[in-house]
Amino acid sequence: MQPMLPNFYVKRLLVFNQEKLPVLFNLLAERFDQEEKALNQLDASVGDGDHGTTVNRAFQAAAGVSFETYPDLGSGFDAVSLVLAEQAGGAIGPLLAAFFAELGVHFSGKQTVQTTDLAEAMRDGIQAIQQVGGASVGQKTLLDALVPAVQQLLQTKELPLKNAMQQAASAARQGAEATKEMVAQHGRAHFLGQRSKGYQDAGATSIAILFETWLAVLEGVLPDSQPKPEKDKTHFVPPVGKLINHPDDLITQDQEGLVMAFPQHVALTTAGILVRAKSKAVGKVGLAIGHGGGHTPSMGGFIGTGLLDADVYGPLFTCASGIRISQAIQAADKGAGVVLLVSNHSGDVLNARLAVRRAVQMGIQVTPVYLGDDIATAPRESYQERRGLGGLLFALKIGGAAAEAGESLPEVVSLMERTNRNTATLAVAVRPPTHPVTGEPLFSLPPGEIEIGTGVHGEVGVYRGPHLPADQIVDLLLEKILADLAPLQTGKVLAFLNGSGGTSKMELHILYRRVKQNLEKAGITLVAGVVDSLFTTLEMGGFSLSICAVDKTLTQWWQKPAQAPYFRWPV
Repeated sequence: MQPMLPNFYVKRLLVFNQEKLPVLFNLLAERFDQEEKALNQLDASVGDGDHGTTVNRAFQAAAGVSFETYPDLGSGFDAVSLVLAEQAGGAIGPLLAAFFAELGVHFSGKQTVQTTDLAEAMRDGIQAIQQVGGASVGQKTLLDALVPAVQQLLQTKELPLKNAMQQAASAARQGAEATKEMVAQHGRAHFLGQRSKGYQDAGATSIAILFETWLAVLEGVLPDSQPKPEKDKTHFVPPVGKLINHPDDLITQDQEGLVMAFPQHVALTTAGILVRAKSKAVGKVGLAIGHGGGHTPSMGGFIGTGLLDADVYGPLFTCASGIRISQAIQAADKGAGVVLLVSNHSGDVLNARLAVRRAVQMGIQVTPVYLGDDIATAPRESYQERRGLGGLLFALKIGGAAAEAGESLPEVVSLMERTNRNTATLAVAVRPPTHPVTGEPLFSLPPGEIEIGTGVHGEVGVYRGPHLPADQIVDLLLEKILADLAPLQTGKVLAFLNGSGGTSKMELHILYRRVKQNLEKAGITLVAGVVDSLFTTLEMGGFSLSICAVDKTLTQWWQKPAQAPYFRWPV
């Protein structure tokens, strides 16, 4: 039972004042801690099952900074905005950061705000979210809860804030529940099309929680006075089959081990950015990337000569924040500009936009290159909308070679974009991985069935059916990939057969054998092939097949030498 304030004090809460800032964010931290599992379950239906963990981590950090002393409410919300961008990452981080940053602008110089103030600030917060994310109401996103809630505030702005917030919180909850019948048009869920119906959006549910918690503050509810106990890492028992120390240390210890194993190639800065052990020469274009953890050896395994200059990991399956990606851009800059590689996933794209903006403010010339190759997610005529998969290896290798040779930023970008356009990928899952924190499967896949068109986070694909022999699976994939590439076909290709993390070398060789046989039958020359597990999803069983149609120019750049911890060319 939450403690309640005396009645005489509750009257003061008909407005929101500066002393209630830590109350709000500590109550939010408590609520998201309680709802973490439920939000993860909502997200697992159409995503990768970590939304609850992400927002919980973010609001725990926000609660910490809310206790600081600020000259006004605006400064407090600005601080919260920065920590949300830093700690949340993924898709939700930059959206929440944009929203609260707008509140910071509106509340600058104010110690107290009333209904009109809050309603107008949140209205502009919606516009900020739309500018960052590009979504609209009805597309199964957090806006489907936020917009009706703010509209209710605007309609009742003459009422005391508590009364107006009661109606707003109700509207937010109704909006979240209404997303069950919507078809997702943004984020990972939108690749499912009609299959995304029937599931409530986790982001919209989090917005409902936000408004309900804000109402609780206005009703006099206080956070639990008992401090949250420190996590006891000494008694953590890893899930069955996992060789880890503690979930909080997964990504850091992964990076530390990489650096210790390959000190001649890669180093780890005090800011947590992976960089080349020996820096690229001044005056050459740099290559940087930011992404979620859990895909080892990608991308730290690609730092080195002819490849990446800097890389920053986010939490497990959650893209690094735009702030941290901007630090990777800064580390990669050698005075000739930086290419920021962006795997085309919603969180990566949103954080890349923030990173580019911050890098430009630092005076760095940076160009983002959006890499998407998954033909299961968009047709050839809309290839720019495709989800990023293992085919980004081709663009990275070719662009990295050009940058190493001293080509200009526009030329490196042009080569990478052309390579991406010429690339097509399909992925297959035969066994789900186990989440290293919960010990639960990352997605559901009945024994004896396979999923075709899966994403790198285990997102469901476009086909599920009986398990087939290896040759038949390759035949099915390659037929679709070559049909997609037909308008670009030069008669010469690169091939990359990528294990998902739990597929043996023996199986990969069996699969690659069939790939080469089929290409020869089709009269297509295999210029070069890579067979390895480079972009993994923990220990997921399965693989992805990427084919890139190449001409003389792309072939020449591909053949240039490269050397990094987990990729070398020539092999």
